[in-house]
Amino acid sequence: MGMTVTEKIIARATGKGQVKVGDFVQANVDKLYIKDLRFSKKEDARGLYGVLLEVLQSMGTDRVWDAKKIVTNLDEQPARTDRRAEGQEMARKFTREQGSILYEGEEGGIGHNVMVERGHVKPGEFIVGADSHTCTYGALGAFATGIGFTETIGVLATGKIWLKVPLAIRFELRGKPGPCVVGKDIVLWIAGKIGYEGAINRTLEYTGAGINALSIESRLTLCNMAVEMIAVNAIIPPDDRTMSYMREVSDGHFKLYQSDPDAEYEQGHVVDLSRIDPQVAAPEYPSNAHPVGDFRGLKIHQGFIGTCTNGRIEDLRMAAEILRGRKVQPGVRLIITPASFMAYGLAEKEGLMEIFRQANATVTSSECGLCVRPSLAAGEVCISSGNRNYRGRMGPKESSVFLSNAATVAASAVTGEITDPREFL
Repeated sequence: MGMTVTEKIIARATGKGQVKVGDFVQANVDKLYIKDLRFSKKEDARGLYGVLLEVLQSMGTDRVWDAKKIVTNLDEQPARTDRRAEGQEMARKFTREQGSILYEGEEGGIGHNVMVERGHVKPGEFIVGADSHTCTYGALGAFATGIGFTETIGVLATGKIWLKVPLAIRFELRGKPGPCVVGKDIVLWIAGKIGYEGAINRTLEYTGAGINALSIESRLTLCNMAVEMIAVNAIIPPDDRTMSYMREVSDGHFKLYQSDPDAEYEQGHVVDLSRIDPQVAAPEYPSNAHPVGDFRGLKIHQGFIGTCTNGRIEDLRMAAEILRGRKVQPGVRLIITPASFMAYGLAEKEGLMEIFRQANATVTSSECGLCVRPSLAAGEVCISSGNRNYRGRMGPKESSVFLSNAATVAASAVTGEITDPREFL
């Protein structure tokens, strides 16, 4: 029996020639990502590093399994809460004492984007991360999934993790997306079709000729939001575009995997990209997605462009194209937070920052930003390029968050109401 690309990567990581759905296996981890917040004392009064040191001592050592395979990033700079500052202090202590990799300041940004940009993600790797959106890395042909506090300690100590081989859902993408339709619209459309828990404990595999039309940025978004359908991971088998990107950011040493023709899938869906309009997801799930026209005229108070989902350079360029020569509607706030300082620098070099300033948008430093921090008052409406829109996500439960691509956010900020960005073309 053939294997999917996810099953092949798991099999390689376990040292087995074959795995099948339902198998419980122990895998060797290639990379571990940890965000700063994980080092705080929320889960345990000793903190992650304190618990880890006790575990290591019980094993007769004081060293992690492989420091060079552990990447830590400070996702909020500067820290704005005591808990965040505590986590960052311990993250620095951990990396200093263990010799692992740390990104902060202008080397960093949001960790998931930093991991990709700095070449820490390679096709064929088995990657886990102490954050749910670790699934983003599947865009480059890696198996990547988020893990919790206890699992993180186990991986730090041993470099291994147990998992159950998941069922697979295959999405065959056909055709080409129309104007202002990118990865965000495609994944919202898919979430709308299969539902909030439509992929629970599954792997999502995106394939088909339509993949060729998608940028790396769009592919990252497709995989990033797999967790919003409660999937284990999402993956796009590597192609020429993947290889071209990897040559830019990495040394080129990696293993390529493709699904076998006789691989088994629980479900299979065909997605015609040419039939997808720009999408907007209403509260309180990304799966509550509809064509942007369904929300025409809905007044907004704030637009937000950023997050690990849609704050990359492609998103900033899309927003700038809409905002060029235009102003944000009076009474509306538009906040733009590049997902990394690398993206920030490119936007500055290309003149995008001046476009944003002229449009009266507020540009912040690169971090998670408003995605995880209250910015709305009761009754206010925000349209966001982020990944989550449950009640209370960006303010009190009486506020509302709608999700869209960056161009839709920009267009809506200009008009003061949810607007189809194609009207500005």
